[in-house]
Amino acid sequence: MEKSKLGISVCLLGAFMFLTGYLGVTVMVLVAGYILLKEENMSLKKAAVGTIVMYLMFVALSLCIGVLDNVFDVFNFGGWMYGTGVYTVFNDFLSLLNSIVYLAEKVVFGLFALFALLGKEIKIPFVDKFVEKHL
Repeated sequence: MEKSKLGISVCLLGAFMFLTGYLGVTVMVLVAGYILLKEENMSLKKAAVGTIVMYLMFVALSLCIGVLDNVFDVFNFGGWMYGTGVYTVFNDFLSLLNSIVYLAEKVVFGLFALFALLGKEIKIPFVDKFVEKHL
């Protein structure tokens, strides 16, 4: 099994990189920065860039849902325009959608970490194209 410069296996470090999606953006950036600057293994570098790209994708989805909610709040100021029933249904729908995105983020990072630990790769075409283009 190939070892990283930290002395742990490449698979374990790749899995940890994906698990930083649970820990927050600061830890993710620090680990990705270390991997991109110090490690020579290309699969680790792909994991680092892929993790950041996926994290940004989920942030963008959450941001879009939040913007939709705010736009609807502006048009439904005080419930006078559409009535409170429509507002409540739409607000509940956006809340459900945001919860689904949050759950999907956790599941995706967990699956990628598990597959990285096993030494396998999951192919997501648009993420892989971005990583290949910018790495």
